[in-house]
Order: sequence, then structure tokens, then C-alpha cells
Amino acid sequence: MRAAPATANRHGFRPGDLTRPMSRLAVLLVGLFLMTACADPVGRADAAPGEDEKVPADTASPAPRPNVVLIVADDVGYADISTYEGGRISTPNLERLAASGVRFTDGYVSAPVCAPSRAGLITGRYQDRFGFEFNHGPAKRDVAKNYGLPTTEITLASALREVGYHTGLVGKWHLGANADYYPMKRGFDEFVGFLTGATAYIDLDVPGVRGIAPDFGEMPHQTRTEHTQVIEGPDRTVVHNEKEYLTDYFARRATEFITRNAARDEPYFLYLAPNAAHDPLVVTAEYYDRFPEIENEMSRIYAAMVSSLDDLVGDVLDAVEASGEADNTLIVFLTDNGCASYYAGLCACEPLRGGKLSHYEGGVRVPFLMTWPGQLPEGRVYRNMVSSLDIFPTVMAAAGGELRDDRVYDGVDLGPFLAGEGAGADDAKPHDMLAWRRSPMASIRVGDWKLWKHEDGDFDLLFNLADDLNETENLAAQQTDKHRELERRFNEWSDDLPPPAWPTRDEPTFDVCGRDFTLPI
Repeated sequence: MRAAPATANRHGFRPGDLTRPMSRLAVLLVGLFLMTACADPVGRADAAPGEDEKVPADTASPAPRPNVVLIVADDVGYADISTYEGGRISTPNLERLAASGVRFTDGYVSAPVCAPSRAGLITGRYQDRFGFEFNHGPAKRDVAKNYGLPTTEITLASALREVGYHTGLVGKWHLGANADYYPMKRGFDEFVGFLTGATAYIDLDVPGVRGIAPDFGEMPHQTRTEHTQVIEGPDRTVVHNEKEYLTDYFARRATEFITRNAARDEPYFLYLAPNAAHDPLVVTAEYYDRFPEIENEMSRIYAAMVSSLDDLVGDVLDAVEASGEADNTLIVFLTDNGCASYYAGLCACEPLRGGKLSHYEGGVRVPFLMTWPGQLPEGRVYRNMVSSLDIFPTVMAAAGGELRDDRVYDGVDLGPFLAGEGAGADDAKPHDMLAWRRSPMASIRVGDWKLWKHEDGDFDLLFNLADDLNETENLAAQQTDKHRELERRFNEWSDDLPPPAWPTRDEPTFDVCGRDFTLPI
């Protein structure tokens, strides 16, 4: 369901305060109906980590194997959608998704940058276990060096196909561009999208298109090249859709996949990975015109790109409902990392500090939503730590599959925890620890405590997230015992990890919410 352009309900712009557009009355009525039927549908990022609002799950008979739709957005931050505190940009369709299921306030990805995060998600394993610690691009390096997701790794698509699912990928792959890594050799029956980190959204000569190149000199990915074409099928057929905005195109192809595969006897898995709101910052007038009150051009384009992403989510929800299989479709939404904070002034520093590349909460804690009507509780706000690594085992359990016993899986099945049955105790939590390594960056969260350090000694940051969610007070010097405990836990986790399989391509220095950091890409 498309949200129509309208007047925003806040005025002006400052970092952390993007104005919201109005949506169509139908969207509002659906959203209001669902939200009034739910208990506190808005996740409060400032609640104590681990605090959980419990809504009894519906008592329902076991469902048949569900269809699965996994939506992974690109470079969209925690405060950038209206389902979370800050709510800088109105996203009524994401609110609609959240109201029908579970909203995670402490949902993490396994890396604060695109490709490593996706490698962890698609395998259910810390990507550090197989050396995928850094982005493997840019595209020419990716191809020339033959970097990608090791062929020894099992993707979620492969695992689901083994248990009878029809699988498809629409959008960004970014796990290897050469033949061995091609999605249709990694478990996907269907593929349309692009293989590397970014591509052009639309021909810039199309009337009404707006774009901006922040600090880059010229528009990156302004036109598609040999390695950034949109392609499809086993023969890598080039798709000439340059006159259609790419987010709209991916929405159209995703809904077509859902409609066509709903008629099959076998369930389907759709991995939908739009590149919004990754650069280049380009948008069409349809979305740009929704935000007339935002004076800053870059911020207005960014808000419009997020709004286009929300429309894509609405199209998916509508297609699932129209298919007649809404009650037997598991839908997950998250982003691959936080907002791209190297765009000066674009990202919010509240309620979470930092963004993409950084190990602050704003880099690794992301919007994370899940719905499966009748099987997951409706309108639940879940406050314990969860991870993108949990998606693989959660989906496999729902599909009636089993995890391979020849490798370590770092995620857990969230189903029992969301139903209040995890480990047989009300206080059971999916994880007591999550860790991140992008050498020389190292970080770990244990309970309410978070350590982020530079292994060469440039900084050592210790925060208590229960008291200081914005990570402003460094307690490393005061809390020496806790500091040593977290260092020990990190070392135990990282001791058996291999070195990175390839080096970082660059280590830029940029301002992260008032402090300069040099961070690997």
C-alpha cells in the first residue's frame, strides 16, 4: 500500500530530527486499528537492557511450515524509522509490521558494515569464524581477488532448499561477484539484483530525480558499470530498468515472487535486500515531495529514500495478505548496520550514539522486527539481547529443519524465548554475551556492560548501558574489575578465530557524534 505525498508534521531539520510525512488514510486506519489492539507497540530504547514487556502468546495449533520473507535494508539507523524512539521519519508500514508481531529493542547485527554483517546473517555464524571480517570490495578488488563467502559455508537458502523450500533473492547480494559465489550456486532458485556493494538507483536524466554527493566530489555509482549491473537468472542477464527507481523495481519483483509462489505446494523463502538507503543518495520526486519542510537537501533525500523503503515493506505486506497466506508467513525485517555516519550531520546521535563502521550502539544495534500471526505474540516488545545470527536457527526450526552438527552455530532459535519457554525459565535470555571484531577494533556486551577498545591502545571505552544508553560516560578507569572481566570474555571468544581472510580496503577518519575515529571499512 503506497503512502501518498503530504505535508510533514514537524518543521525544519536538525541532526536527529527528520520531519515526518503523512500517509494515506487507509494506511493510518490500518495502523491505528492494529496499534490500539496491541500493548505498548513502540520499543523504548531508553528502557533498561533486558527488561521485557510480556504479552501472552496466542494459543494456536502448530502451523504448517511457513513461508519466510527476510527483508534486510541498507544503512538505516535505529532512530530513522518511527517504530523506535526518535522516530525521525514516518514509516507506517514498518509500524504495521511491528504491531502484528515482535519488536526487538536490543537487536544486534554481527558487524557494523554491509558485507560482514550479511555473511553472519546468511550463515547463522560469526563471520569471523571464516575470515569475513572486512568488506571485500570495491567491486574491482572483489572480482580481481576472488573474494566472497567461502563455498564451505552453508547459506540459509541452501538449508531451506534441502527441506523443500523454493528460494529467491531480490536485491543486493554483496557476498562475492565471481562464479563460485553467484547466488544461484549458493542456494537460491531465483535471483534478480546486483552482486557488489552499491549501484545506481535510476538514470539521473529521468525528470524529477534528485541526487547529492556528500563529500565525494562526484556522484559515486552514478551509472552502472560491468560489475554493478542489475542482473538475473543463471545466465546473468542484464536487466535494463534504468528508468525505474530501483527500490520500486525491487518491490515489484518481490511482490511478483510472493504472488507466483503462493500458488505452489511447497513453501517459499524470499530474501529481499533493497539497497535503500545506501549511497548514492538519489530519489524520485514521488518520495522527495513528501518532505518539503526539510531544508537540508541531503537530509531530505535521505528521508525520502527511507520512505521509499517503507513503501516497499507495505507492498510486501499487501502481497502476502492478498496471497491468502498471511497467517502462515514468517516475516523478518532488520537493517545490515546503523546509519552511514560518515555523512556529516545526516545521522541521529540520540538515542544511540554512532553509526555504520563504529562499535557504538548506533553501529551494531538496529531496527529488528518479526511477525508470524498466530505463532508469535502480537504487539510484543522484547528487551533481551538478540542477534541477526538468530535468524538462521529460528527460521530453520519453524521450517522443521535441523542445524548441521559439523559446525558451530552462534545463533539460537528465538521461538521458545518469544513464547516464554526459553530454557524453561521466565528469566532465560537468548544471549548473555555478544561480541564483535574488526581488527584492530574489539567490542563485547555482557549483560548491561559494553566494552569497545582499540587493540593498539588508541582508546578503551567501558559503558553501562542500563544507566548510559548513549555511551557518554567512559567507566574504564573506575570499573577496573568489570573492565578485566569483559576483556577476559572477549579473549575467550576470539582466541580460536582465524585472522581476517583479506585486509580492510581503507581506514578513514571521521566524526562520530562529536569524536574523531579512524575506523576500518
